[in-house]
Amino acid sequence: MKASADLNDVATVSSIKDLLSCIIENPVILINCANEEKLSIAISSILTCQFSSDYPTYKDINVRNLVFATSYYLYMHQLETGMFNDRNWPTFITLLHYGRNEFAKFIVDTNPFAPERMNKIMGRPIDNQRSLNAAKGLELTLMLTAKKKGFWMEELSQWYEELSDDMDELLANDPFRKEAIPLYQGITNYLKENDITFVNI
Repeated sequence: MKASADLNDVATVSSIKDLLSCIIENPVILINCANEEKLSIAISSILTCQFSSDYPTYKDINVRNLVFATSYYLYMHQLETGMFNDRNWPTFITLLHYGRNEFAKFIVDTNPFAPERMNKIMGRPIDNQRSLNAAKGLELTLMLTAKKKGFWMEELSQWYEELSDDMDELLANDPFRKEAIPLYQGITNYLKENDITFVNI
């Protein structure tokens, strides 16, 4: 994958399939794996290439959801254990940017008390803006952290400008503490049970 120009050549597509097969067949291998840094970058890069468009499902598993959930878990685990390298803030931000919809969906579908689910049960209109704002808020939180730590990349500036005007609204509900950490904990519980089927919800 590292040697590929666009992650779309035959050898790289085959490598991606092999990697996803390993995760699908034994997701618990992600728990305390030996090289989380390289694996998180490799998995998250799949979200930014053609693969998930060419293969929306692989072995009956939703590829975008799988890639987002597993890479997100690895980045968050590195943060929790103090093993996160500051140089990787841009890649974590990229995962959140390309995975906004996946994050927004997961924080609703994995939380039985999410307002959107309650509205569905009560037959009220469902507004997904709250969960999407949480996704944007988390992305903005990571951007501000990268800037503070001196690991900002100019390529991220357009994404930052898109969100910065709504900064107060997006950060008001502390998306990292209220949404990002509970989602990480939920994904961790599934992986510990060697279960990846939750990504199809």
